[in-house]
Amino acid sequence: MPGMRRCGVGLVGAGTVGGGVAETLLTRGDLLARRSGVDVDLAMAADQDVARALAAGVPAGRVVDDYRKVVVNPGVDIVVELMGGVGTAHEVVMAALDAGKHVVTANKALLAERGADIFRKAREKKLVVAFEAAVAGGIPLLLALREGLIANRVRSLLGIVNGTSNYILTAMTEKSLPFATALQEAQRLGFAEADPSADIDGKDSGHKLSLLSALAFDTWIDFSQLHIEGIRGIQDADIRIASYLGYVPKLLGVIRAEPGPGAAGDDDGGEAADGARLFLSVHPALLRATHPLAGVSGSLNAVETESDLALESMFYGRGAGRFPTASAVVADIVAVAKSVAFGGPGPAWLPPERNACRVAPFDDYRARHYLRFIVRDVPGVLGTLATALGAKDVSIAAMHQFEAERSDGYASVCLVTHNAREGNVAQALRDISALELLHEPPVLIRIEG
Repeated sequence: MPGMRRCGVGLVGAGTVGGGVAETLLTRGDLLARRSGVDVDLAMAADQDVARALAAGVPAGRVVDDYRKVVVNPGVDIVVELMGGVGTAHEVVMAALDAGKHVVTANKALLAERGADIFRKAREKKLVVAFEAAVAGGIPLLLALREGLIANRVRSLLGIVNGTSNYILTAMTEKSLPFATALQEAQRLGFAEADPSADIDGKDSGHKLSLLSALAFDTWIDFSQLHIEGIRGIQDADIRIASYLGYVPKLLGVIRAEPGPGAAGDDDGGEAADGARLFLSVHPALLRATHPLAGVSGSLNAVETESDLALESMFYGRGAGRFPTASAVVADIVAVAKSVAFGGPGPAWLPPERNACRVAPFDDYRARHYLRFIVRDVPGVLGTLATALGAKDVSIAAMHQFEAERSDGYASVCLVTHNAREGNVAQALRDISALELLHEPPVLIRIEG
């Protein structure tokens, strides 16, 4: 716009989200300028499929098929990487930083797996890497952790951060569908990819959890340190029993902080003091039907945080989709553009040079557990199960035996434990499996909230 400071944007990747970003920048330029004071100009878009960028409304003269032309363009101040994947995307981001360009990305896999290199380069070059859209799509969650809760010590974070898995579990719960049918329905409706493994096996949630832990706890986590389980093992029998017991199944990302050695007497709360232990896990879990996250259905996302000053906070909304995610990307673009135009630190976030916390072994994680066994229907079996669990300090809170619809001499037994150490529960289950009482491996689902 005339008389207004300009900031040039170079887009790499014009697929679902990239196309939404291009369309938003092109159709809402006046609105963005009025609200930000900056003329945010889509200077160039790169996609190997040029037609995709043209379909989003990018003028033909600004469309190229090689990201390198975007990176070296002197009219580009911000490179927006939305191509996905890790390999080439890493090349794009590193090339942009080497060329002195700020970066905006929604690529959680890239940052979770290669973030150490990227943020090290950004620190060297004094540049910004903004990634609000990498977690929970259109929900301004990272902004809240980075700025809204900046004075807080976060104690825990519990989140539904993968819409595909949430849709499948909702369909299994509300429609009584078996897992395979619920997955097929999610694929038909566009909530699941043709290859859904990253979503249903928990990897996508793990990528997001690693970024959340970095912002909430000032600690850069190696992705390999996360405990990750998916939902393939959830059976319709467990859904029915959980409902009977008053629980709802969800795939949760869980971060829990235990005070470190310096926490005692720490006036600031101590929950994330130096040396604090962090438990980081993605796993299926049962929530009480009255829990706020239990009612988050379909493809929606939600995250609940507990901190020492703000106490409980909850963030809820669309975690994916063309325009919800584009909304978060454009917010980052405008924030960085204001920094370029007017100076100042902008929305920069860099991993700390020294981690405040350390990752605890998952064997030390403590939770209540739902356990289901298909056992031989003979006298003394319940006592044997209780004895094996008790030998490992796992106490039973409730026990249910269901009249089986089977005639093969086996019965279904469900146990709910008191709070117990993960490693102890695992060892007890190994001991029980060795007794040759079981028709099939036991089912374990943690109870959270």
